Amino acid sequence: MNVTMTEALPVDFKKFRETVYSLSRLLLQRRLFPSTHPSAEKALSEAFMRMDTLLHGKSSVALKILGEKIYFLNFEIDILETKDNAVHLFRETLKKLLVGEIVLQSGVTKEELSSFVELLDNLSKQTGGTDSSNAWASIRHIMIRGTQRDLEEENRAAEGKIERSAAESKGIEKSRPALEKCDRSMRQFVFNILERLEKIQSNEGMNASRKVLEIFENAGKDTPVVLLLRSLKDYDVYTFFHSVNVAVISAAIGRKLGLNEEEVDAISLSALLHDIGKLYVPKTILLKGGRLSPAEWIVVKRHPIDGEKILREERIGGICRAVAYEHHMRYDKKGYPAPKSGHEMERASHIIRIADTYDALTTKRPYRKQLNPYEAIKVMEKTKGAEFHPEYLDVFMRVLGNIPIGSVLKLETGETVIVVDTGDSGSDLPRVRVLKDESGREVEGEIILDLSEKDPKTSTYKRRIIDVKDSAIRDVNVGKYLVEKH
Repeated sequence: MNVTMTEALPVDFKKFRETVYSLSRLLLQRRLFPSTHPSAEKALSEAFMRMDTLLHGKSSVALKILGEKIYFLNFEIDILETKDNAVHLFRETLKKLLVGEIVLQSGVTKEELSSFVELLDNLSKQTGGTDSSNAWASIRHIMIRGTQRDLEEENRAAEGKIERSAAESKGIEKSRPALEKCDRSMRQFVFNILERLEKIQSNEGMNASRKVLEIFENAGKDTPVVLLLRSLKDYDVYTFFHSVNVAVISAAIGRKLGLNEEEVDAISLSALLHDIGKLYVPKTILLKGGRLSPAEWIVVKRHPIDGEKILREERIGGICRAVAYEHHMRYDKKGYPAPKSGHEMERASHIIRIADTYDALTTKRPYRKQLNPYEAIKVMEKTKGAEFHPEYLDVFMRVLGNIPIGSVLKLETGETVIVVDTGDSGSDLPRVRVLKDESGREVEGEIILDLSEKDPKTSTYKRRIIDVKDSAIRDVNVGKYLVEKH
């Protein structure tokens, strides 16, 4: 059976292209006919159906407009390569309105789509009497970045009525009262990850996890940071989980180093976004269970370059961009991408590389053995001063404690426990959670023990460690004690 070029395209790309083309035809029909005209009604039904298909199974999709191209994830449509006049009209309209991105959210209605296209058409024609703020109030599930802000600021500046203020520069979301200050769904999703954190629990870890949550509490619902992280979560949940874990571990290292809150904030945010370039890695490669081929490895090694590009286009801070670009460089300037002569890595990049490696080594993946904390540290120590910054690696090991968090221990009492905290200041013995009781039965509740506790009569420790189990952290992402200290 013959397969056409269209049939051979990835499903998501076909959905993306059909959505863009149908939106373009809808805009053209609205410009030619009133909304009640049969051609306009048909175009609206077609566009809504295509958009609904693209959104199926996703909370949102973001269409980015850059130059003469429209992007969705790692797919692109080059406007100059199509002869469809409707698509050219669509692109010219977006260019005139300075639109950088259109975000479609699950739950969008046909009425909202109709209002949105009508608003685009009216704004592009600068028609009088268009109350854009009221029009936006009726559109709850479609967001655009750039349009309303840029037009209103240009008009006001031209009329000489007001000066551009810092509040206005925050973006068009400010003018829509329907939007929440905080993306509660994303915050809850991150909170659920942190509740299962069993890789690093200490005072530094607890504070670090709160710092990560603050990013989602303080960020607006549709800021570039939240939109990018939402896209990453929808594209690959593992990479998103990994980024949250790395953010917590990195923030804990930063606090242990004595960095100020502003620096720790920057490190936390940079860690959350360090792998954002993986949005451009095809899922067939990202989720592959076996060893990558040389060609596939070349694609993966581009993600630091793509990540820096994404953040630069979104005008997200220089440290975040540097970390996205540098997190696979080594302390000895090897790794990738190959740095130019004289290039100095950001401190945040050195810290995040340590956290990134530790989380990767101690996480269960289908193509690689999961290591326990001792094994992971042993592997990392071998390249101390070459792959990792020696001072920062030493600090990280102090964060983990004398007996690394996540270690599974056998006690003289017969209990099997997992280390969940480095213990009180000055103590070499950790706090642990019981996994199995004296009889070897699984323990469902949370029983926390302090191994530094002594018998007041004999002044000897109540529980002695007789063995460190050669097992990795159980199949969890990170632990509960980071959020609430017991």
